[in-house]
Amino acid sequence: MNEEQREITLHTPNKIYTGFVDVGAKAMRTIDIFNSANMYWKNPAERSFDDALLLHRAKISLDGGVKIGEFSKVQIRLVDIILFIDSLGQTGCQTEKVRAAALKQKTKEETSTVQILTRAWGGSFYYIRGTFYGLFKSKSSKRYVPITQANVQKITRTGEKWQKSELVIDNAFVGVSTSHIEACAFGAKSEPDQPAT
Repeated sequence: MNEEQREITLHTPNKIYTGFVDVGAKAMRTIDIFNSANMYWKNPAERSFDDALLLHRAKISLDGGVKIGEFSKVQIRLVDIILFIDSLGQTGCQTEKVRAAALKQKTKEETSTVQILTRAWGGSFYYIRGTFYGLFKSKSSKRYVPITQANVQKITRTGEKWQKSELVIDNAFVGVSTSHIEACAFGAKSEPDQPAT
């Protein structure tokens, strides 16, 4: 087995974690790692929670960029991860392109657009727009839904007003936790009305 690490960014309520997660095989997609029944740990003896991943060289910050600290290793419970962004390029490796094309041909999956609103925590929530392959219902039975061509905004209440801040996503891919989705709409992308104050 080719063991390595992959850089990921995790968004939890009001915190951002950036670091490296162990990957059992280089060809494994990040979404498959997160949706696996058994999260891969290079050293299972380090695990304190059954539902956690181990992040190496972790940098933790609050929304707005305030740094909390850096840890050589930190365990993060999957139930708290709202969305993740991986470090892989948008186009992926040639093997993944061939695999994806063959799978699309076999399953006849078409692309659709989706708009997702997450649950609110402490006066903020995420508005995610993007594309997914196949039936959303089949994807939503997993722990995380893969969204490509993603645009993610965090909407935060500041006093009497709401502010939008756009997340920078280099490869335009995010995995969104199905347990944190409050509502979704399908079809053409459009801006929602400004949240009520």
